[in-house]
Amino acid sequence: MSWSIDKNKALERFLNTYRIERDKKFIGLDVQFMKSLETDDTSTKATIIESKNSLREFPSTITTDSFSTIEELRNLWPVELLDLPRRW
Repeated sequence: MSWSIDKNKALERFLNTYRIERDKKFIGLDVQFMKSLETDDTSTKATIIESKNSLREFPSTITTDSFSTIEELRNLWPVELLDLPRRW
């Protein structure tokens, strides 16, 4: 007997977890952005804007064709943008 995964459900759960973690990250980035406004730190502002845009765009890069197994899907987590969630 062969096991298969419901790729649509797996992707939905992955992206829901991603969005929860991304929202947490946005809070910290918003605080940093406000501080950079106070000090007129244009370099920090630009870096934060780039990070937030990358976080927003990531979900559109993943489709059901991007993975075959749950492990492959987990490996798609953008660790350069977000820490791995404790549990998902």
